Amino acid sequence: MDLWRLYRAAHGPGLDGAGGLHAAGRWHRLGRRVVYFGASAAIVVLEKLAHVDPDALPDDLLLGHFAGDPSVESVAEPLDLRDLLACRLRGERFLESGRACALRVSSVVLPEEINYLVDATHPDAADIRLVSERAFVFDERLVA
Repeated sequence: MDLWRLYRAAHGPGLDGAGGLHAAGRWHRLGRRVVYFGASAAIVVLEKLAHVDPDALPDDLLLGHFAGDPSVESVAEPLDLRDLLACRLRGERFLESGRACALRVSSVVLPEEINYLVDATHPDAADIRLVSERAFVFDERLVA
C-alpha cells in the first residue's frame, strides 16, 4: 500500500504518532498515538491547505511517500463526514478495538479521495516505512 504525508522537516515523518498526543483530529481524541496519511500526494496537499493558514505556511515542508502492508478496516456505515463528533466516535471505536492498524476513511475535503488513520501503537504500524521524501513548496496560485 502506498501512503503519503506532508510534514515539517523540523518534526520529521511523525510515525511514532506523537502529534496525536498534542492535538485531536477528525477521527481521534486528544492523547492518542495516531498518524494520518493520504492515499495520494494530491489529497495530502489539499488536506494541508484545509488545516493551515496560507499566510502561515511553514517553509520546511516535506512530501513523504511511504509503503507498507498494514491491516486495514474501512468505515462501512453511512456517516456524515462533516459531523466531527460522529467521526471522532467512530475513530475511537476503531482505535479501542485493536482489530486493524489503519482505518480507511473518505476525505472531508474531497470525499472521493481516501485518508487513513493509523494506530501508531498497533504492531503492523512498525511495517510502514518511508520510501522517499522531497522538499515541498505550495504553488503560489494555490495560496495567493
